[in-house]
Amino acid sequence: MERRNNDPGAVQYGNFMNYYQFNSAVERVKLLPSRDIWQPKLSDTRSENTPYLVLDVGCNCGVFTQLLQQFLEEQLQRPVHVLGVDIDERLIERAKAENTCLDKISYFTADVLNADEFDAPVQAFLDQHQCQKFDVICCYSITMWIHLNHHDNGLQFFLRKLSLMAELFVVEPQPWKCYQTAERRLKKTGEVFPLFLQLKWRSDVEQQIQQYLEQELCRRSVYESTPTKWQRRICFFR
Repeated sequence: MERRNNDPGAVQYGNFMNYYQFNSAVERVKLLPSRDIWQPKLSDTRSENTPYLVLDVGCNCGVFTQLLQQFLEEQLQRPVHVLGVDIDERLIERAKAENTCLDKISYFTADVLNADEFDAPVQAFLDQHQCQKFDVICCYSITMWIHLNHHDNGLQFFLRKLSLMAELFVVEPQPWKCYQTAERRLKKTGEVFPLFLQLKWRSDVEQQIQQYLEQELCRRSVYESTPTKWQRRICFFR
């Protein structure tokens, strides 16, 4: 997971050490919708004092995770507990060291597609809160890295696995030009993404992800943000 040729942008898994220096967490929060989109469905009988549970996948060093927790508590007017996960142990160590809300935010290191690493900590968190699912799972700018490293089938498995674990599913897919940039930067170091040329979801990858969520996973699009400065849209599916 080390950066190549001293280039902080040449990474295999999206585990940028300086991510929030070029992708503002504050600006991302400004694009989030109001409470109505986040609210649990009407059939949810839990009291307002029951924590709202969030899984933040690919949380990096936790800067956005903390802002998201604060934002949701202000919007929902109820306790919000967040579990953040990232593949890079160094980023998780930073997230833990800089965590200002220890009672409501926790972190762990895992590859989401590695059941031995991922499943037990997630289940322990849900058991702790006596819930079967999360209220929301957030996947901000992570789908490309799953796709590049695990092919179309791996990305589909990732989406399906997480979709089953939450009522609301939030995804910010990277457009195809981001894939080309990631491949180009890694190629300059003498390496490549071995699966890059085999991908079938390519120039229309954002549409493919939406269609898969709606048609295969029976989710309904309920909100789409205006584009970020990187021309990515934050999409909400219930």
